[in-house]
Amino acid sequence: MISELIRCFYLRNKQTNTKGFFDTITRSFRVGLRHIDFNLHINNAKYLMFLEKARWDHAIQTNTFNPLLKHKLNFIVAGVEVGYIREIGLFKKFDVETTYLGWDDKYFYLEQKCIVNGKLCNYSLVKAVFVQKGKVVSPNKVMEILPMEQRPQQLPEHMQIWKDLGIAKRNFTTCEQLDKAA
Repeated sequence: MISELIRCFYLRNKQTNTKGFFDTITRSFRVGLRHIDFNLHINNAKYLMFLEKARWDHAIQTNTFNPLLKHKLNFIVAGVEVGYIREIGLFKKFDVETTYLGWDDKYFYLEQKCIVNGKLCNYSLVKAVFVQKGKVVSPNKVMEILPMEQRPQQLPEHMQIWKDLGIAKRNFTTCEQLDKAA
């Protein structure tokens, strides 16, 4: 991802038509030989790389890269839920749409979609934190730093279901460990 960081440094002051933080940001890609598996479509693991590159681009297109850099805020992914719907084949052009849906007390929540010719091929939910000097910074504090006027709507219902699933997974793992210790 060093190349993405270099790209961001290059583009950070060249963006003339910035978008709002909660707007859907689109970045286009083309599937190359290094992205495919034996089925000649994007390897499942490579989707994560494209999603990450699109998240970097979000900071550029919304003009939030410089304030994040100035305050030494690092974006850390805490969870990803990925749904593979349609394959994206070799040499196909596709777009990744990134939308911040909102936040709670700790996490930001994003939705990312891979689209080919208007058809949804991949749908991903992302939860993330911003970290400064090794400590998680509250979303409210991050929002004070970023140059924006918009505030998020209430998180969509499917995001709350995903949050509840994460809590259930943690509880299950904790109960399982207690059972083994007994």
